[in-house]
Amino acid sequence: MRSVLFIPLLLTLSACSSGPYPVNSPYYLVPAGSKVVLNQELTIPPDAGRVYIQYGKVVSPVEKNNYYAHCWFLSWKVLDTTQLIKPDTFIVTNTQHLEDIVKINTGRQYASNELAFGMFVDSAPQALIYTTELSIHSDTQPNIRRFACGYWENPSDAQHLTVAQMQQALGSIAVIQLNTGK
Repeated sequence: MRSVLFIPLLLTLSACSSGPYPVNSPYYLVPAGSKVVLNQELTIPPDAGRVYIQYGKVVSPVEKNNYYAHCWFLSWKVLDTTQLIKPDTFIVTNTQHLEDIVKINTGRQYASNELAFGMFVDSAPQALIYTTELSIHSDTQPNIRRFACGYWENPSDAQHLTVAQMQQALGSIAVIQLNTGK
């Protein structure tokens, strides 16, 4: 009897296993050992921990269009002075896909919440932030520990960016070199 129950359970769990996905898939995870090669110096503004890149150029948080692919380098330190990220090769140590819900501020006040499935549901418009986050390392710039790309999307249409879409957002500022294991 145990083996009869075990086989369907095993088949169900194996259907949930991940990859390997092709590099052009939104489910592809950049493998450890890959590189992010920064080709030009970047400046992190004072009181900010990151610098954004979109359409192949550095953009401020105000200039960045959240609904289109954008990338950022993240420093562990937020300083009251500018920080420089020098051209360098960062080694990818880990990659993860993240999804977060963001409420869109429309300037309107919603009168009530709806009760659905025993839970209060906020009726304000929402988007999903789909982010691919790479943990990176450089011996010469140890404070630069994350590189990520993402965008906002309607929850029914959202998926992660492909490596090609991330590269398009970066332009010539940086290059993602995949570790193919060969």
